[in-house]
Amino acid sequence: MKKLLLLLVAVCFVIGANAQKTTKSVKMNHKKLLLDSEYQRQAPPPAINYSDDVKASVESKDIVRVDVGIAFSQRSFRREDCRVISYNKDLDLISMSFILDEETYPSIALSDGSVGIFYSADQGQTWTGPVLLSDLTPDEKRNYYLSGVLYNPSGNSVVEDAYGVYQGSAPDNAGGTLGDWDNQAFGSSTLGGANYFTEYFENTEVNHEHDGYFNQFGLTQKEDFMKCFNIWAEGPWAGFTDLKMEDIHGTFNGTGFDWNLEHSVIEIPFNIDPADGEAMWPGKWTWSDVAADMVWSDDGMIGYTWMVGAHDNMETGWWPMIFKTTDGGNDWDEVELDLFDDEVQDVFQNGATSPYNWLIFPCQDINEEFLDFTIPYFRASTGAVDAEGNLQLFADVTSHSRDFINEWEYYEGIGWVYTRAGCIFKFTVGDELIDVMLVDSLMSNQAQSQLGNDSLYCDDGWLHRLHVTKDERSEEFFVTWNDSPDGNRFVYNFAPDIKGWSYNITTGVNTDPVCFTCGTTLPYEHYWYIAASEYAFYNSVDTTFTVPMVNAVTIDDFYSNSSASADPIHVQYVDGITFDAIVPISVGVDEFSGQSNISVSQNFPNPFTNTSIVSVNLTKAADLSLEVFNLTGQKVYEVSNGHSNAGTHNLVINAENLSSGIYFYTVNAGNNAITKKMIIY
Repeated sequence: MKKLLLLLVAVCFVIGANAQKTTKSVKMNHKKLLLDSEYQRQAPPPAINYSDDVKASVESKDIVRVDVGIAFSQRSFRREDCRVISYNKDLDLISMSFILDEETYPSIALSDGSVGIFYSADQGQTWTGPVLLSDLTPDEKRNYYLSGVLYNPSGNSVVEDAYGVYQGSAPDNAGGTLGDWDNQAFGSSTLGGANYFTEYFENTEVNHEHDGYFNQFGLTQKEDFMKCFNIWAEGPWAGFTDLKMEDIHGTFNGTGFDWNLEHSVIEIPFNIDPADGEAMWPGKWTWSDVAADMVWSDDGMIGYTWMVGAHDNMETGWWPMIFKTTDGGNDWDEVELDLFDDEVQDVFQNGATSPYNWLIFPCQDINEEFLDFTIPYFRASTGAVDAEGNLQLFADVTSHSRDFINEWEYYEGIGWVYTRAGCIFKFTVGDELIDVMLVDSLMSNQAQSQLGNDSLYCDDGWLHRLHVTKDERSEEFFVTWNDSPDGNRFVYNFAPDIKGWSYNITTGVNTDPVCFTCGTTLPYEHYWYIAASEYAFYNSVDTTFTVPMVNAVTIDDFYSNSSASADPIHVQYVDGITFDAIVPISVGVDEFSGQSNISVSQNFPNPFTNTSIVSVNLTKAADLSLEVFNLTGQKVYEVSNGHSNAGTHNLVINAENLSSGIYFYTVNAGNNAITKKMIIY
């Protein structure tokens, strides 16, 4: 590694009697994914009518759930990795997409496979829709799993002329019975309802009858293109013998999109289990997220994709196999991820002598004695590309319990894991691994309710709904997940609250983990089906970022429904997932809605050693000053220009008494303030 930043954080663990449980390990015996083949309908549950007391509890800590619509079933939100909520800064617009309940929307939903999009122009307070994006009933196909996001054509400023875009799986549905899953579906429409178009592509090759099942991931707008990916799965269902990543691009043609399904195909070097001939990929199990993702820089040129699994070199556990492109996806190169590096292991060990205080536990030798290293095991992962072109990868990581690389037989030993919940880590990846950092320790394992209807919505082992959202600069990152804070690290995730953490790549500063919804009482801590958007929106008045978030399956749905695949559910926008900005965005004059009387230049020179000048233009007289802050928020320098007339004023920053490093300067003019970054050598 060229550079590895060790970011060790002291963490308190449950020890004593509970600590002894940590030595317990079990062999994974998870159920394989099941194909849905039949379903039965019930009437939609009634709308929620909270009492005043309950409503106060639900809205505690400024968290409010706003009703958006009714989905046909939970399948629109079942997969953790699908993008069903998005935000577009140019239009200040939030969207939400799901399969519509046809009884609720009879004039729009043509069948139980109709995909619709809703949108909000007031940051989630009210919603318009649905607008139809896809229905394949005439082709005897049914839209099933999906992603749906916004696309705004270059130069467009009219909400109704923006597009909703859909990507999804569309199995055969002749006679109302699900058949092969070899169809990849796409659809689009303007939010005003114009230019509706939907289509599907079928792979008729032998052993590829499931190639459409995973066609619902990574959907995003980059510049004038749509990008997404599909997983080619070859072989029998959930016994796949080969897996490839299909990089898909959609080119806007003025009224819709031309989809290039095989822009590039990436061979993933999975190990093959000789016992059954299957690729060693955890995405085939019901407990996992899809164990794959693809993310892009804002210009769509730098991309990373990965699948979690056992590498064919037999030198890894269940790790992400990462590939990188710098030319928009034409060529992909594998990035080596060395998690046995001594400095990486130091982070996992947290500077502790006792293995009970390691962040993730060491593996055991053939005599079941602890060794001095750990083999990490990635249970879930998500990521985003930062402004420097690096991958910010966030993962729920626990550990393999047996040293199958040196001691135990590889194919037998790799299946053994500890029973304690893992931790969320941040990994920065470029051409190699750059740094590793702890985000938080999880207090519970996979999701399961301790109340009625256990098997309906959360007994399949769904994980912690881990998502990352970034700001418009790709500098500040907001991680959200669900967890049961009162857990002891061994229990199920039985009462999930929404937690969050943020980090800024420019300053290296992070916030402490926060629980947004703690303080409510069961059954209202009910956030099993959350999803977050790719981008956050900025609030310039109070310098905060808000993560648009959706929550599906309400309390009423949970207790009144009997079929997860067929009974309708309520969909809500979660308002209030707000983080204080670590580094406020420099707001230009055009972003004050014409009310600002100030424009501020970048200091010159920058970086500098002695002095630097900031040019300020006032359109009317105001009290003018400049303040300089260090990375901890301490004010270290100030210039007062007093009451200043309209016109240009040059404010001088003298670095004589300031050490080298990164600073922020804020220019204040009356009630307006603009902040920018500077560097002192």
